[in-house]
Amino acid sequence: MTEQFEIVALTDVDVAYVQPTPNEGEVIVRKSITAYKRLDNGKVQEGLFELAALAAPARAQLFRISLPSDTLVRVKVAKGEQGKLWMTELPAPAKDEEMEALLAEQVAEKTVEDEHFGVFKFDRETCVYQCEIDWREKKITLEVEDMEETKPREVARALQQEAEKWELAARAQIKTVKPAASRMSLRTLSVDDQGAFTFWFAGKAGIACAAGSLEEGITDATVI
Repeated sequence: MTEQFEIVALTDVDVAYVQPTPNEGEVIVRKSITAYKRLDNGKVQEGLFELAALAAPARAQLFRISLPSDTLVRVKVAKGEQGKLWMTELPAPAKDEEMEALLAEQVAEKTVEDEHFGVFKFDRETCVYQCEIDWREKKITLEVEDMEETKPREVARALQQEAEKWELAARAQIKTVKPAASRMSLRTLSVDDQGAFTFWFAGKAGIACAAGSLEEGITDATVI
């Protein structure tokens, strides 16, 4: 029998979810954790792990409720493959000074200042850095994944300098998919590490995006 031991686990920001299995009447509940402490030896393990449990669908909701984000839980587990820790009982709230210090570090606001755009804040749910920027006499959100990469911010500055040209081009591309969607409000500009960008629009017509690059212009549009 696989060794079982008791831990205090630090849950991640994601939401616990339920995954179907081939077996009728049984599902898997899964929840990411960023650290755990074995209570039998006091050893703390940091990294990306996952709590999992096989359960009947009716009991799965109890596991989900017992695994909120950014909290400490105490539970008995058995080691599985690829970082999984299989729960053998429902988790319970826990207190532990060492793990509480890790929790405080995990939820602390993370910011990086840019000399042009100002202060970016890290959004843990989307794993991007966000900043409100000026755009055609209004504010929109700029999103980049990695503040160590300078190219996304360089591309964003180039787009901002010709904001009207790029916004009109994005709207024109969206209009080819759904004319009404081209009149929605621009909300967000996302730029990846390679310099490709996406304009995100939202309104009563739904959500629309237009993607491209400085070299190729706006090349694609989608309306949801």
